[in-house]
Amino acid sequence: MDMECLEHGIVKYGTPLYVFNIDEMRKTVSLFRKKLGGKAGLCFAMKANPFLTRQMAAITDRIEVCSMGEFEICRKLKIEPEKILISGVLKEREDIYSILSHYRGACTYTIESVNQFHAMAEWCDANNEVIHVYLRLTSGNQFGMDAETIQNMVSRRNMCPFLKIQGVHYFSGTQKKSMDKVKKEFAYLDSFLKKLEETSEFQIEELEYGPGIPVPYFEGQKDAIEENIQIITDAILSMQWKGSIILEMGRALAARCGYYLTSVKDIKQSDGKNYCIVDGGIHQINYDGQIRGMYLPMFRVSPEHHYGAKRAYTVCGSLCTVNDILMQNAEIINL
Repeated sequence: MDMECLEHGIVKYGTPLYVFNIDEMRKTVSLFRKKLGGKAGLCFAMKANPFLTRQMAAITDRIEVCSMGEFEICRKLKIEPEKILISGVLKEREDIYSILSHYRGACTYTIESVNQFHAMAEWCDANNEVIHVYLRLTSGNQFGMDAETIQNMVSRRNMCPFLKIQGVHYFSGTQKKSMDKVKKEFAYLDSFLKKLEETSEFQIEELEYGPGIPVPYFEGQKDAIEENIQIITDAILSMQWKGSIILEMGRALAARCGYYLTSVKDIKQSDGKNYCIVDGGIHQINYDGQIRGMYLPMFRVSPEHHYGAKRAYTVCGSLCTVNDILMQNAEIINL
């Protein structure tokens, strides 16, 4: 997106402001589709950017919903229930019943625990409704269930005829530093799914997997998105298990299309250090306080200057906290 468009947004709407290039978003999704060559579908994890939910619903196969807030967004946007996967480690019984009463069997649900399994089974029995579920396999953290628990659920599936096991869900984290971990996870999932089918004599139709591939946000980070998609495609082709695969991603699909605009409100110098105070804050760009402030994001200044001396600035937001640092050592001309 050129600077003229961004400046128009500043004049019309003021700052702080989010601007999204929907054409760029579609281009990224198309890139994934082309590179995957039909070997996997795409699910958008809307927590990465809820503002893009409506647009992503039109071009991806599924939207992952992890909270009641996200559920309300999808309900208000009237996202087709067939495109929704209800996920999340925390589902209160009342929340589960509220969502089930609204979508019933039209969407798909993940089961993260034995308690969630019982809650859904009880609602289905009481309402004579069939729902399709994914059993979430843990990667060694608080999410999902271990392999033995999933095996038991599959083995006893006939005891809950209203819960139709559609597949397995797996996600181990985002912003992975190495694609070697992704390749190992594909190998692990391949082995797990084959063993699960053999021991239970039940065909697992689908795998929803969040590879958590890295996205470059800061200067010096390599944009290897095309290489990483190829690694994923090769890993899928090498699997012996031959069910359907849906790749669940958030940042990888959304990161390239977003801009955050903020305005300089004050400039000062203290103890020889230059400070730039802006009207935005770290809470609006999801930084981890001083930790992320030590990395330099990709940024531009408007109006652009090409002549003059550069000075290093610490760019701070307007929150009343010392952690509200957007950038450190940002070299800017004639600020």
